[in-house]
Amino acid sequence: MKKHILRIFIFLICLQSYCQSTPVTLLRYVVKNEIIGDSLINGINKLELMNKMINEGNMPSDSLTVFYNKKGDYVSISKNKNINFINTFINKEKLIYQIKDNLNIVMAIDVTIDLEEKLGNKPSVKLLEKTEQIEEFKCSVIEVKWKSGVYRYYFSNEILAIDPQLFKDYNYDQWFNYLKISKALPLKIEKEINDFCKTTYTLEIYDEKAEIDNTIFEIPKMKLNKELSKMYPNKKIFIVDE
Repeated sequence: MKKHILRIFIFLICLQSYCQSTPVTLLRYVVKNEIIGDSLINGINKLELMNKMINEGNMPSDSLTVFYNKKGDYVSISKNKNINFINTFINKEKLIYQIKDNLNIVMAIDVTIDLEEKLGNKPSVKLLEKTEQIEEFKCSVIEVKWKSGVYRYYFSNEILAIDPQLFKDYNYDQWFNYLKISKALPLKIEKEINDFCKTTYTLEIYDEKAEIDNTIFEIPKMKLNKELSKMYPNKKIFIVDE
């Protein structure tokens, strides 16, 4: 794994304007999706279901790029074919705003809530005994098990260090519990949904001193829709101002 300086420069220059910039950690992952087990689940074609989730922005299909600033905010951009889906995490609000092109409805995830844990199914988080070599880095593995699936975070103490306390209330995906152990951002992530699919994110590009136009962390003006928000235990629904 290397800092692909030229590719990073080309990528950043497309995002930057003449506004004030902010220092960030940039990570770009290559994404691979695959079906687990038989081709059907409850009589439904798994591949068709996975493609539907990809097209709706619920799964990345090509790449995932993430920018972390020093306040613990981040922006992740997942590319599905020719469409970009943007998730913006505002740390002080503890919300991930899921923004999709041409939609005036924004769903925001409350990261203080782990749904399975809220329902009484507390996930396990443990450091595995095994290690894996990823390029030049020897990586440890933290496994998170829920009733519905498992995540594995691969990290190295040589790069991508981060202060876990920035995310002390971040229970979604057990992110804080992972960071308490690793104190580093992952080089690889595996996400498995039981008897359905597996998504692997493998780090391709990183830059711990990138500069980005700080407007990338801004969200559109919106109003909370209280009635729609009542439908979800861990989400809020906003309507973008026209």
